[in-house]
Amino acid sequence: MRSKRDIACAAILAILVAGCASPTPSPSAAPSASAAVSPSATTSASAQASGAPASLGPAVSASADHPIASSGSIAVQDTDGSLSIVATDGSSHLVSDTSKGQFGFPSWSPDGSRIAVVRSDGTNTAVVVFDAADAATGPVEPTVIFLRPNAAPFYVYWTPDGRSVSFLVNENDKLSLRVAPADGSAPIDGSGDGSLVRSGDPLYFDWLNGDRLFAHIGTGDDGFLGEIAADGTAKGASLKAPGDFRTGIVSADHQSIAFVRGAIGGPGKVVVSRRDGSNEHSMTVYGQTALMFDPKGGSVASIASATKEGAAGFPLGPLKLIDATSGDVRTLIDGLVVAFWWSPDGKTIAALRVQPSIVSATPSGAPSQEPDTEVRLIFADVASGRTLSQPIVRPAERFVSSLLAYFDQYALSHRLWAPDSSSILMPEVDEGGNTHVIVRYVDGSDPIQLDGDFGFWSP
Repeated sequence: MRSKRDIACAAILAILVAGCASPTPSPSAAPSASAAVSPSATTSASAQASGAPASLGPAVSASADHPIASSGSIAVQDTDGSLSIVATDGSSHLVSDTSKGQFGFPSWSPDGSRIAVVRSDGTNTAVVVFDAADAATGPVEPTVIFLRPNAAPFYVYWTPDGRSVSFLVNENDKLSLRVAPADGSAPIDGSGDGSLVRSGDPLYFDWLNGDRLFAHIGTGDDGFLGEIAADGTAKGASLKAPGDFRTGIVSADHQSIAFVRGAIGGPGKVVVSRRDGSNEHSMTVYGQTALMFDPKGGSVASIASATKEGAAGFPLGPLKLIDATSGDVRTLIDGLVVAFWWSPDGKTIAALRVQPSIVSATPSGAPSQEPDTEVRLIFADVASGRTLSQPIVRPAERFVSSLLAYFDQYALSHRLWAPDSSSILMPEVDEGGNTHVIVRYVDGSDPIQLDGDFGFWSP
């Protein structure tokens, strides 16, 4: 998952920082795994939809009378690397301080009862699991499910049944995919049966069910794209000619798959089909491509260049939808989209789009920083294609470098959208260079600002 990461991150960061036209904050302390101030710019819904210039709007505070969302809780990675939970009324309680290490990105279990997260003390890096109910009463000790010398886990993803946590580990100069039961019943050093699923670099995966995955491992002629069992053995033949390395994805009903087919560096095709290869449809793309299934239906959203000349070292281009049943393709958001996220109800897509002028180069080769450049968070209605709101945002540097470069994989395991599909969490930097988690609403309502570097919703 990390191969070519530095190049991709640097390119995305240069584009977004130029577009934000704001000071770049210093990364706050956090494990290498991570992976009540003025809000970022916002506008009224009517002004945003019409494309009118954005204006600074006031922040509002969450309360019982003005909740963040109608349900759920937010696991927040605080600026100092500690872990907290924020309720919908805005109240916060500490889950764990940094006395035993700093935390990476917290991931909620499918039923919202537990939180898996990477913890690092600077010497050892572990995967730990917190019980959310116990954590609600104050700081608690988590269950350590993986801790091994010279092994550095950096990404966690719950299995669909919520009984185990899968995670990627850098160990012995290679990348490994491992699984451990969430109750800590297996040896924490990973020596138990079934701990190691597969090794390979780079590595992307999505769960089909509790004992089978859809994985993309390696690149080029040596790359593998197909189904594997939880013991790492291939189930069926590898799909032919996997394209530039990104994730293959699985539909919510686990009956369809989508992936990119094509020569490395050449034109490719976004392919969507049934798992047995039937009912295949495709569309042409150029360069790296990010894909995501509609959580409630059969459409696949993707971003990539529409031309060979526009291909970048990371997914960048118009956001298109391909219908898994008919194969019909339409453009939902044009321009230079760098990331997107489906709402849980499948009705809205939130997408980060940068202005075209920011990719022009200065004589030194650096992106230009023209005063009129900007980054917008566009909320688009999927059915009608209508823009619901489009506030100007200033994405924080660590959000770009740690999550945005591989947002499609993180979208499978870490939820930015509120459970009721009303808003999304966006780590942003203010004019003083400080990072906050901003709650951005679909309808353009005034944002709510939370303390912390990152936040992820429970189901």
